[in-house]
This record gives sequence, C-alpha cells and structure tokens, in this order.
Amino acid sequence: MSVKGRREEYAETTRAAIVAAAVERFAADGFAGTSIDAVAETARVSKGAVYHHFTDKARLFEAAFEVMEKRLLARVTLGVAGIQDPWELIAAGVDLFLAECCQPDFRRIALEDAPAALGWARWKEIEERYFLGLVTAAVDGLAQGGQIDAGPGDLTARMFLAAMAEAGLVVAGAADPDAERQQAGALVMRFLRGLR
Repeated sequence: MSVKGRREEYAETTRAAIVAAAVERFAADGFAGTSIDAVAETARVSKGAVYHHFTDKARLFEAAFEVMEKRLLARVTLGVAGIQDPWELIAAGVDLFLAECCQPDFRRIALEDAPAALGWARWKEIEERYFLGLVTAAVDGLAQGGQIDAGPGDLTARMFLAAMAEAGLVVAGAADPDAERQQAGALVMRFLRGLR
C-alpha cells in the first residue's frame, strides 16, 4: 500500500468518526446546542481535524443529515424488497418512513433541525435527491397501471412526499408515536387512494 493510500484511508476513517460523532451530538443536543468542540471531543480528534473535513457547522450538520437519509433509504429499500403489489409497496414504504420518524435521532436531526439548520431550499433539495425518485416511480407505477389518475410530471409525487413529511412531523411530536403512526399512515394512503 502506498503512503498516499494510507493517508487517504486515514482521512476517510477520521471523516467517518467525525460524522458519527456529529450524529451523536446533534441528536442529543440539537443543532444550536452542539459545538464543533463537542464533536471533536466525541470523535477524539482535534478541532482542526473537524475543520479540515468540514468548513463550518452547517456542512457538518449536512453530513449528519445525509446519514439519516441514507439510513432511511436503506431501511425502506430493504423493507419493501419483494413486494409486488404497488399499493402494498407504497403502504409498507409509508409505514417504514413513519417508524423512522419515531426514532429520536432521526426526529431531532431530519425533522426538527434540518429545515432551519440547512435552510429550506437545501433541505428540500437533499430530501428530493433521496426520495423524490422513489416516490415518483411508485406513483407512476400506479398511474401507468390505471389505478390512479395522476397528471403529467411529478406534481403528484411532490404532493405525496409533502403529505408524508407532514405526517412524519405529527408522528414525531405525538405523545404516543406508535398510535399516531397508524392513524397518519392510513391518512396518507387515503390521500393517494383519493386519486383512483
């Protein structure tokens, strides 16, 4: 292995440790309550090492948010694998998303802090990068099968994604998230079934 290879490997390991520490700190203390010093201490690296990989706290938070998005995408992808019926597939995906909204780290980072910490436009851009394609494919599958009357373009998918995001916020803030999850999931599916 070359010296450069070892350096790259070390840099990747250091960056991964910083991002894992950031997820931990942002989940526990929120964006406003987390400092670069706290992340560096949790990651057991210098503050300079954090700044070497991330120009500011917002970029570090974005990396933590992307960890949440990737985790959700992996869970949904695995959870819907093998489901052939398009309605069952979408219902399972909605339920998996709402279940993730019950997780304290996801709730704090992805739902509560991300829109303000990243700005609405950047938050929306990242959300859509991970999930608009999936939702559009699901909605298009229903439309092409003649099961819903959805107009051209991705407006229906965007509205469905927005309904899911709102349902996620409600579930995350509920006194009994599991009970609210069932109700919210059923309501989101009623929205889509209304296009039959």
